[in-house]
Amino acid sequence: MTPSALRIVACVTLAGIQLALSGCLGPTHTYPVTEATLLGQTRLVLQSADAPPIPHITGFQQPGDAIEFSVNAPESGDYVIALHYRTGSEKRIPIFVNDNLQGSRRFPRTDGFADHPFGRVVLQAGENRIRVGTDWGWADIASLSIRRTNTPVPFRLSAAPVNPRASPAACALYQRLIAEFGHRTFTGQHEATPERPTRVDQVEQLTGGPLPAVLGLDMLRYSHALAQPHGDQVIEQALASSRDRGALVTISWHWMSPDGQGDPVWSSFSTAKTTFDIRRVADKSSYEHRVVLRDLDRIAAQLTRLRDAGVPVLWRPLHEAEGRWFWWGAHGPEPTRHLYRLMFDRFTRHHGLDNLLWVWTSTDDDDARDWYPGDDYVDFVVADLYYPPGFHGDSFTTFDALRERYRGRKPLALGECGALPELTARAPWLWFLTWDDYITRAEINPPEHVKQVYSSPRAITTTRTAPR
Repeated sequence: MTPSALRIVACVTLAGIQLALSGCLGPTHTYPVTEATLLGQTRLVLQSADAPPIPHITGFQQPGDAIEFSVNAPESGDYVIALHYRTGSEKRIPIFVNDNLQGSRRFPRTDGFADHPFGRVVLQAGENRIRVGTDWGWADIASLSIRRTNTPVPFRLSAAPVNPRASPAACALYQRLIAEFGHRTFTGQHEATPERPTRVDQVEQLTGGPLPAVLGLDMLRYSHALAQPHGDQVIEQALASSRDRGALVTISWHWMSPDGQGDPVWSSFSTAKTTFDIRRVADKSSYEHRVVLRDLDRIAAQLTRLRDAGVPVLWRPLHEAEGRWFWWGAHGPEPTRHLYRLMFDRFTRHHGLDNLLWVWTSTDDDDARDWYPGDDYVDFVVADLYYPPGFHGDSFTTFDALRERYRGRKPLALGECGALPELTARAPWLWFLTWDDYITRAEINPPEHVKQVYSSPRAITTTRTAPR
């Protein structure tokens, strides 16, 4: 089969991806899978039911199953990678460039073989190794193509937080973060419980000293449904870490079902464990609206303690709504946007929580902006990235897709991650937050990788200034 028979036009205009593919330059260079090296259990199929038959690679079942192309770039710079593929349902396909994971992007279901862009990558002049791997589900791959494209859109960031009444401490933190964005990355670690050894203690053991600059916490146990008025010392942890080692604090909230119903209650933040209907929250006369306000006021009372102590918070509510696995995303974008804005107004206007900087969790998918509460409600956009064991890189293509989705108007960070990212200038995530015990999973984060990231000149860390 000749390359022209598998030619992929990368400069297509499909719904939701026009920005990412605008400005393509030069010809398309296509590489059929007959030129690829097979890894793992993948296998080449030369005969198929297609007319004419399309040679393709199948067998993408486990993380080690992959194919690798040797791609000759005519010059160094930005390129769009596209795949000619087929799949019976939506899949995520990871791509590595010279062993650096670029991201794992969503590929839609197809009827037969079709073309779809992976996104922007940076190639060096001459030979590059591009590996197509396995993440979530399988697909058959027929060819890979590259085409030169323009450089990414520049960042144009606001000089101040979205809350016009933001406290001096919140404004100072915002300015500090904006100043570092593009230069260095704040290391971070999530703590699920206050028990010792804490995850931060374990980071210290792995790094030999440096500690994460960001502490991640969760208001889960302050949810009304659990009936634990004192939670699990999250506020105390935030106060102590801010005071004793100058850590920044980011807080999310696995919000238990506001109606107190669930099977079981302690996991009622899951769509599958509650019947709470977020759509009814918009009706101010509804029971759902009333219990949501009750829960918001309960959490606000705790966050007020941090405000009164002068501790600014990177507040990350309603995370991973696009996945629909939490009740706040179960019924699509509109109810989620409404709830986020309701929370913003309740916290800032009614409770005066002016110590909060507002963080929105997004995917890099084509429809991500459908869920976005809006530029007036969000200071930072973050992604939650989890990959199979052995997958490491800077996730440049994901970073770039988010930059394009949000038009360079918001700084980008990793709200959660399994594997620590490689810290690079081209994908300068503002912070990362390793989730709970992923920091101790050697198959995800080998000790030498943790130490390398924390010792990078691009890493911002802290040290203990008070005894444990």
